[in-house]
Amino acid sequence: MQKDPRTRSILLAENAELRAGLDGAEEALRAIRNVEVDALVIESAEGPRIYTLQGVDAASNRFRGEILAQVNDAVIAIDGNRRVTYFNAAAERQYGISASEVLGKCVSTVCQTRWLLPGDRARAKTALREHGEWRGENVQIRPDGCEIYVESSVTMLRETIGQSAGVLAVVRDISDRKQAADDLRVSEIRYRRLFEAAQDGVLLVDPGTRKITDSNPFMTTLLGYSHDQLVGKELFEIGLLKDEGASREMIRKLTSEHQVRYDDLPLFSQAGRHQEVEVVANLYEENGRSVIQCNIRDITDRKQVEEHNKLLMAEVNHRAMNLLAVVQAVVQQTARGGDPETFVLRLSERIHGLAASQDLLVKNEWLGVEVADLVLAQLAHFKDLIGTRVLLDGPTARLKPAAAQGIGMALHELATNAGKYGALSNGEGRVHISWQASTLNPTFTMSWLEEGGPDVIPPTRKGFGQMVIGRMVEASVDGNAEIDYRQSGFSWKLSAPFADSLERGRFASSMTDARD
Repeated sequence: MQKDPRTRSILLAENAELRAGLDGAEEALRAIRNVEVDALVIESAEGPRIYTLQGVDAASNRFRGEILAQVNDAVIAIDGNRRVTYFNAAAERQYGISASEVLGKCVSTVCQTRWLLPGDRARAKTALREHGEWRGENVQIRPDGCEIYVESSVTMLRETIGQSAGVLAVVRDISDRKQAADDLRVSEIRYRRLFEAAQDGVLLVDPGTRKITDSNPFMTTLLGYSHDQLVGKELFEIGLLKDEGASREMIRKLTSEHQVRYDDLPLFSQAGRHQEVEVVANLYEENGRSVIQCNIRDITDRKQVEEHNKLLMAEVNHRAMNLLAVVQAVVQQTARGGDPETFVLRLSERIHGLAASQDLLVKNEWLGVEVADLVLAQLAHFKDLIGTRVLLDGPTARLKPAAAQGIGMALHELATNAGKYGALSNGEGRVHISWQASTLNPTFTMSWLEEGGPDVIPPTRKGFGQMVIGRMVEASVDGNAEIDYRQSGFSWKLSAPFADSLERGRFASSMTDARD
C-alpha cells in the first residue's frame, strides 16, 4: 500500500528540520568543546537546553529573555576595561538603577565596595588570577548612598574575539540575613551575660535523662560544686530534690503543666551549709528539643527574717499585754480617790507619761532607752527650765525596757508633784536629777533632789503616786527606793543592780550634758 504523497512530503520536511537541528546542536557542542564560544546549560521541564553566548548584544538578549528573567540575584558582566556589558533585572532592583544607565560605563557607576578586612581586596584579586573565581562577602554602597551587605561569586570570563577578558559577578543582597544573624548573636551574648550574672541559680536539665546540662556561676557558688561536677548529675544527686522518685514526679508534672514551683525546699551545699531555696522549673522547646530550666533562689535570709518577725510579733504582743496590765492598774489606782473630773485629768496625765516612755522604746526598737532621753521626755512640760532650774547630771547609760517603763512612770509622778506642791511650784525652787553607774560595785543609782520650794509637808495617806515611786519602780528594776520628805526639800533615791536596770555594754563613764 503506497503512502499519500502529501504525507511523504511532510515527513521529509520534518526529517530535514530535525537533521538541521541536530547539525546545529553538534556544531554548538563542537564549538563549546573547542572553547570557541561560552555556553550555559539550563535544565528545564522539556530537558536540558544549551544557550551559546556570542557577542554582547546576543548574550544580553538571551540572558534577559530566556535565562535570567527568573534569576533573583543580581548578575553583572564586566569586560577587561571594567565596563558593564550586562546588567539583569534583579541588578536593577538591587542597586536602584536601570541597565540603560550603566551599560557601557565603568562598574563604579553601579556601586562602591567597602572591604570588611584589610587585605580582602588583594586576596580576591589573587584568587581570580590563580583560580579564575572568588567568593566572599563585602559591603556595597549604592548610587543613592544606601549600604547593602552582599555575598558575591565572581568568575573570570575568557577572552574572545573582539572582547577582552572580563568577569561575571553574581551578587546576592544578604543584608536582612546578616542583620538577623547579628541580632541573634547580640541576643545570645546578652542572655548569656544575664545567665552568668544572675543572682539566682539557673540549671538546664535534659527531660529525657533528667541530668543537668548546664549551670550558671551563681549555682556553683551556692552549692560549692564546680560546673563540671554539676553537669551530668540529677537534681536529687545535688540535694535539690529528696530522691529519684521526686525527680521523676517533677518531670511528670512538667510534661502536663509545663511549670512546677517549690516554695520552700531545704538544700545543703557540698560543705554542708544548710539553705532554704525557692525553685521554679519550666519546660520549653529549644531548636526542636525539650529543655527544663530550673531557677533556684536562696531564701535563707528571707526565712530568717520571717522567723525573726514572728518572734518580734510575739514579743510585741507580750509587751502590749503587759502595757495594758499597767494601764489597767493605773486606771484602778487613780480611780480610788477624787472626783470624776480630777480622775480624768490625772489618768490622762499618767497615760501620757506612760506613752512617752513607750514611744522612746519603740523608736529604739525595744533595745533600751538612754537615761537622759527618758528624763527629758518625762519633763517635756518643763523643758524651758532644763539647764536653769532643772539640772541633769549623769553618764551615758541605757536602761532596759522594763526599767525604762518603771522609772519613766516614777519620773512622771515626781515631776507632777514638784510642779503642784514642790520646788517647781514657785519661781525659785530647783530640782537636781542625777544618776550614777558604778563598775566596781555593779549598781545603778538615780536621785531626785528638790530645794528652794515651799516647806515640805509629809502626806497623811499613801496614794497611787507614792506606790509608783516606791513599790512599782522597785519591782521594775529589782531595786530599792528611798523617799525623804525633808522640810527643806523632797528627795528620792533609787538603787538597783546593773543586771536588772542597764543594758550590757551601754554605759560610758563620761558625763552627759544637759539637753534642750
